[in-house]
Amino acid sequence: MTHLAVDHLDHLVLTVRDIDATCRFYTDALGMRVVRFGQGRVAVHFGSQKINIHPVGGAATLVAAVPTPGSGDLCFLSDVPVARWVEHVTALGVEVIAMPSRRVGAQGPIESIYFRDPDGNLIEVSNLAEVPDDPIAPLRAWLSDLEACVRAVDYGRGRALCAPELVAFGTVAELLRGIDDAMARQWQRVWPTIRDFTIRTDEAVGAVHGDHGWIAASWDSTGVRADGSTFARPGRATVTLVRRDGRWLATHTHFSLSPV
Repeated sequence: MTHLAVDHLDHLVLTVRDIDATCRFYTDALGMRVVRFGQGRVAVHFGSQKINIHPVGGAATLVAAVPTPGSGDLCFLSDVPVARWVEHVTALGVEVIAMPSRRVGAQGPIESIYFRDPDGNLIEVSNLAEVPDDPIAPLRAWLSDLEACVRAVDYGRGRALCAPELVAFGTVAELLRGIDDAMARQWQRVWPTIRDFTIRTDEAVGAVHGDHGWIAASWDSTGVRADGSTFARPGRATVTLVRRDGRWLATHTHFSLSPV
């Protein structure tokens, strides 16, 4: 049987509250161009890709199951140094919510900044980064994958990153035995109540010995109280991992808040 695989992204769709405000943001802040097509439809183009803009509650029928403004998380690559992007968007009155930090992109290590568009979509602008040989690069990638799971509150993807026999503890739980226990008493209590969870993967330290490894890093997040108010919620993590069938899986995690 022939193996089928897609090649690249042609376009994606954002559902927005205000088309004009969205177009201004993506043209002014990111240098895209507005294109109008079809029956009054709108898109912003960049390179060989585009973002179609749908108004919330619009008449389009082929849409996502729950088209919600502000639910996007997009990363764009640029040859312009991210330090210059910080200056550029700040001059436009856009708040940079995470300064340059090392991440893991589809093509390898990237240096990224983060800000938000008018609907609250998370925008990441990145440079491809040249990095010397990094023996713990796979463990940094594991941290980035977990970060994405926490941001998306995706317990299924998070579960796939861990060994069934995971042992965990942290600020909200004394000792958790097994992945199901960790999900029920730690993840489900914390992940839905925080925003902007960001692990400082570029500052992580660790080691790999054969099929075993460990990594430790600090992380940042924004806590959300029951009344909707927010507060800074930094912490630290230590993870031990084992490589099985070519994949790194966590066998122990310790996620706890930083000391006051």
